[in-house]
Amino acid sequence: MSNTHSEVWPPSQGLATPTVSHRDAVLTTTGSVRIDAPAAKVFETLLNVGDYESWNTWIPKVTIKSQPEGQSESDAKLHLNTLFIFHVIMDAAKPQSDTPTELRMSDISTPDHPSDYVSGELLSEKHGFTADSSRVYRMAWKSEGGFVSKGLKAERFHEIVPTGEHSCEVRTWEVMGGVLAYTVRWLYAKTLREKFVIWCQDLKKKCEE
Repeated sequence: MSNTHSEVWPPSQGLATPTVSHRDAVLTTTGSVRIDAPAAKVFETLLNVGDYESWNTWIPKVTIKSQPEGQSESDAKLHLNTLFIFHVIMDAAKPQSDTPTELRMSDISTPDHPSDYVSGELLSEKHGFTADSSRVYRMAWKSEGGFVSKGLKAERFHEIVPTGEHSCEVRTWEVMGGVLAYTVRWLYAKTLREKFVIWCQDLKKKCEE
């Protein structure tokens, strides 16, 4: 549990996203870490999926399926509406056996260019979000393709909150809903909790190099 700017996170009232409300949440997974690096650097590290193989042991490979209009299809960076596949390694003992997961970038927000993807109402409900978008870097991706048609809604957020010129706190959470989310919870809840911790540790190590 983290406590930045007198905010306890994750909040006791639970987490939500624009795609999956707190009421509809079946499985929620969280992670947080303090990093001695500028928030902007951490934000760019997360967006630059072409470099994930250098630090991300959970998801070392990402395939870009399509980029939004105006972006090169060869660009290995996430933009709003980028469609991509995470090649997820759920069993570290079997690194060659990955689970392809199709996702779409749903939000990118920075202090200089805050988005309005997260509604003012949701921000005011304090379900995990930093209310003042002018002091946070935020990104999100959500499930796309086959999983959606099979009854799984999922959206994952990252907030990178500056705590100093060269330090920040990363808060990440994923909320799943829908019929298939019950199966995911039964099979993978413990593993996902562990992987979120590893993700944060790997990110910290990379950004503090």
